[in-house]
Amino acid sequence: MFSEIPILGTVSVMRWTAAPVYLGGRARERSGVPKAAGWALQAGDREFEIATTPFIVGRGSDVDLQLHDYNVSRRHAAFHIEDGQPSVEDLQSLNGTFVNRQPIVGRALLAAGDRIVLGSCQLKLVWIANSEGLAAGRVTLPMSEAAASADSLSALSPREREVFALFAEGLSQREIASNFGVSIKTVETYRTRIGQKLGIRSRAELIRCALAAGILRADVDN
Repeated sequence: MFSEIPILGTVSVMRWTAAPVYLGGRARERSGVPKAAGWALQAGDREFEIATTPFIVGRGSDVDLQLHDYNVSRRHAAFHIEDGQPSVEDLQSLNGTFVNRQPIVGRALLAAGDRIVLGSCQLKLVWIANSEGLAAGRVTLPMSEAAASADSLSALSPREREVFALFAEGLSQREIASNFGVSIKTVETYRTRIGQKLGIRSRAELIRCALAAGILRADVDN
C-alpha cells in the first residue's frame, strides 16, 4: 500500500485536509464585486487573486499569501501565470508541494480545479469570471485546527496505531516485525489494513497523516 514515492525534503503527509490552516499576506481577497477575470486560489469559502508573478505562498512574513501552519516552509511555493497558463513551483520546501495528491519536483502546470497541498493546507486553483472587490492589503485569520488529527487514527486498533507510528518513523517491515516478535507477513497485513482504513496509497501520505496527527513533528526553522 505504501509505494516508495520520493519524499521532497524531510516529510510529507497522508490525509489531505478539507479545510486549510492560515492566513495572511499581501494577497487580495475577492469580496464579490465584479471586475476582470483571472486565476485565484480558493481556501475554503475565500478566494485570493494570483495578481503577481511569481505569487509566493509560505509561512514567512514576506510572502503574497501567508499560511499559519508550522508544516509550511517560510517560502514554500511560487505560483506563476505565463501566457495565461498557471503553474506552481516548489521552492525547495521542507515538506514538499503536492498537486492532486502527487508530489512535484520543480514546476508543474496547473488547470482549473487542481488541488494544491502545502503542509496541512489545501488550496484549489479556480478561474473567476470576475474579480472586482478583492480586498487590498494584508489579510490575517487565526489558525484553525487541521482536519487531520489524532482523531484520524480512531479507526485503527491499538496495535495498528503502534505499527503506523513505527512506519512513520522510517522503520522497515523487518525492523517492525523484530520489534513486536512477529513475522514480516504479519506486518504486511497490518500495513494493508492501515492503508485500507485511512486511505493511504504511499509512504508520503502516511508521513503527512503522522504530521497532522502529531506523531511526527516537522522542523519549523526551514
